[in-house]
Amino acid sequence: MTATSTATLDLPREDASSRVNATLGMVFFIGSWSMAFGTLYLSFLILRDRVGTWPPPGIELPSFAIATLATAVLVLSSVAIHAAVKRGRQGQAGFAGLWAVGMALGFAFAVIQAWLWFDLLASGRTPRSGVYESLFYGLTWVHAAHVALALISLVWIQVGIARGRYGRHLISTVQNTAMFWHFMDVVWVVLYLSFFIF
Repeated sequence: MTATSTATLDLPREDASSRVNATLGMVFFIGSWSMAFGTLYLSFLILRDRVGTWPPPGIELPSFAIATLATAVLVLSSVAIHAAVKRGRQGQAGFAGLWAVGMALGFAFAVIQAWLWFDLLASGRTPRSGVYESLFYGLTWVHAAHVALALISLVWIQVGIARGRYGRHLISTVQNTAMFWHFMDVVWVVLYLSFFIF
């Protein structure tokens, strides 16, 4: 028996039951965060309703171009991560490469989101400037904190893929991390639509 085949036999493997349990755990985790974001978003809707006209009269919106770029980059990141998971599940080539692309786009999103804040601050608008700014900074900061956690998870998975820890033999952790990343994507799209479109 070769060293390669021995290493393959030594890899941890998971059965269908383990995958289902791990996925259920992530579903409950995302469900709890959905309720937290839902509560914050409901507060946003209540305050927005009290203002009457949205955005408030005289408010210049944050840069639509920067926000749209951030949204496009994040969506592309999710597409790459989804493709990576599919390849990893099937044991196909490109698993690590696609995950790396999705992760890089995730970091690019974080940089663009910071750019959006700095652009707003440069125009003299802080969280204390008004209701719109307070809500915008507050909700996007909460989202950014979770993006930071998700990015750490993406890096952890990338290292695991490089070391052969994750693949067809052990994929639930990868799938669940991707699920959390997609959740961050959905939350951002809702915020984007709420602050820039409707």
